[in-house]
Amino acid sequence: MSYNSFIYLFGFLVVAWLLWAFAPQKWRPGVLLGASLVFYFASTKRYIVYILLAAAIAWGVGLLLGRLDALQADTRPALPADRRKPFKKEVGALKKMAVTGGVAAMAGILLFVKYLPFGARVLSQLMESLPGSPVFTVPTLVQPMGLSFFTLMAISYMVDVYRGSCKAAERYWQVLLFLSFWPHVVEGPFDRYGSLSPALLDPPPPSYRNLTFGIQRIVWGLFKKMVIADRANMYVKATFDDWTQYSGAATALGVLLYTLQLYAEFSGCMDIVCGSAELFGVHPAENFRQPFFSASVGEFWRRWHITLGAWLREYVFQPLILSKPMQKFARLCRDKVSPAAARQWPVWTGLGITWALIGLWHGAGWLYLLYGLYYFALQWLGELAEPALLRVLPRLPVWRKARPYRLWQVLRTFVLVNFGMLLFRANGVWAAVDMLRSLTVPYTGSLLIKLDARDMAVLAVGAAILFAVDWLHHRGHQLRAELAVRPLVLRWTVYIAAVLAIMIFGAYGDNYDPAAFIYAQF
Repeated sequence: MSYNSFIYLFGFLVVAWLLWAFAPQKWRPGVLLGASLVFYFASTKRYIVYILLAAAIAWGVGLLLGRLDALQADTRPALPADRRKPFKKEVGALKKMAVTGGVAAMAGILLFVKYLPFGARVLSQLMESLPGSPVFTVPTLVQPMGLSFFTLMAISYMVDVYRGSCKAAERYWQVLLFLSFWPHVVEGPFDRYGSLSPALLDPPPPSYRNLTFGIQRIVWGLFKKMVIADRANMYVKATFDDWTQYSGAATALGVLLYTLQLYAEFSGCMDIVCGSAELFGVHPAENFRQPFFSASVGEFWRRWHITLGAWLREYVFQPLILSKPMQKFARLCRDKVSPAAARQWPVWTGLGITWALIGLWHGAGWLYLLYGLYYFALQWLGELAEPALLRVLPRLPVWRKARPYRLWQVLRTFVLVNFGMLLFRANGVWAAVDMLRSLTVPYTGSLLIKLDARDMAVLAVGAAILFAVDWLHHRGHQLRAELAVRPLVLRWTVYIAAVLAIMIFGAYGDNYDPAAFIYAQF
């Protein structure tokens, strides 16, 4: 059940909201859970067992951690003074074993389903190169919808309970609702149990503001998906799938349109799901903050897929840097190299591992690993070049405050990101290399590939509208709140124009290849 489908927008969502709105307050969490399970089962059928299992593991571990905390709070004051510290240590060891086992179980599910076939292919290729090696069969496994999202959210729940950041859920259905809540189960965002559960378990009453603001955001997301992303997909699909037929300007335009497609589609999906949740008084975490106004690659990733970066920073990078092996590595660097190396090398090692995981999270393949390491290399080289730049250009810190230099940084970041998008979309490592090489070869054919001049005009206007809205948000405007205080005639003119734009200019019907949401694959 796609978020932009007729059955979702005018069937599932309407029925779910009516049942929720007219249900007694104490039944509303049950309505949300029932709707979430119906949505997930309609999309995955029997593979719903994965999310049921993930919720059971997370709930069980969280409950055990909560019981151990309660045991420590109740028992420790009554113990003799000489037993309190050993008792706290024993309970801490049990808690660590419980959370480690829970995280290992969740990671094991993800690794088995998503990465076992890739590992088997690599092993098969290695064995084929050896004389007399046996035939190795690569297993085929079906990845259930949202696996990469709900497993990581289950891990964050268990770790947060372990750290004391949130209380353990007493009921299994509470964790199941958190993981399966349909607006975030397909493509995220990565929500935290402590921030989302209050609205899920004790929903606010229906309100006109939530209803209107939610619908507005859904319409804006549909505009980005159907008018911009799905139309750009026609050109992108042709140039990337048949990359040997195109070069020069055609390839460059294909890369630019893919960047536009991915941003419009992913951020549009976030608008649809956040708008859907807002109808029910739930506000998921924001996943985008005008990323193409970034002045560096690091800033871009702090504005793009924000919740994934925050998850990896808090649950991978920081624990890795503070781990005993990394501390030992820092001491080795200090003793064998220099104090500066002890400060820098462990950090960059942790960043390299984190960026590799970002790449592999998007998919099991060498190209995805290369994609993650590409951004790591950009940040690492930028950090290495900084001292040399300051020596050559001592006024660089002053220039960076000037508007022209900021514009140069934004354009440079945009170009670097587009190279990353080429890696992300190419059909393999060698296809990416061929496409990079083809950028230098002139293209003599028509640039109107799969699209006519009217399609290109619609794309240009749609991109301009998207840029204008992002610019206003970047400048601090709250467009929905500002529109809400405008005269009724103006508000409804904007609403009707937006709906008509989707109906008239949306890419759907027999002439278009319907495109599934890209991030639903991950």
